[in-house]
Amino acid sequence: MTNLPITGKFSITATYGQSGSYWKSGHKGIDFVSEHKEVYATCDGTVKVIAYDEGGWGWYISIHDSDGRRHIFCHLQQGSINITEGDRVDRLTVIAKMGKTGNATGVHLHFELHDKNNSALDPSSYLGIPNKKGDYYSDSFILEKEDSMQGYSDESSISGWAKDAVEKVSELGIMIGDTNGKFNPNGNITRQEMAVIISRLIERWG
Repeated sequence: MTNLPITGKFSITATYGQSGSYWKSGHKGIDFVSEHKEVYATCDGTVKVIAYDEGGWGWYISIHDSDGRRHIFCHLQQGSINITEGDRVDRLTVIAKMGKTGNATGVHLHFELHDKNNSALDPSSYLGIPNKKGDYYSDSFILEKEDSMQGYSDESSISGWAKDAVEKVSELGIMIGDTNGKFNPNGNITRQEMAVIISRLIERWG
């Protein structure tokens, strides 16, 4: 698993802070071109905005993570968005396909990361990639095994006999916490939540 919005071989075609005729005040994100057009969520979070910006981002999605950051995916292919506002997503969720809607000269993904005050951040550190043009492979940026339990504020309420299983399904992105950073081990599961879990299992091993 990575924090990247794409998989396989990819190119960085524009870096954060790059200046030029298109970005007189500096490029606010990183541009990706990939042989695989599917765009993945870059965090465990909630879909807040799906909209169209004709003169700029085109079709775009904004996802908020538990730290208040906004993950913004721009120039998406029209008709390819397969999530809705309010959905919970994780880094295994395919949210759309890259396109060239809005102010774009070719098919690519423009990705921005904003802090809780909506100021643009250099995404390269979060994504784990160099802020440098070039060709790369996503396999080079696989995350080390994380202590997935660490992020849950209600970890102490998870029974000891279940902790290994909770850690495993969290690490694989099959079951994730809520928007408050809790796993809710004693909460009821709805039919739609079960459908999402089954879908993730099929996507990973189907």
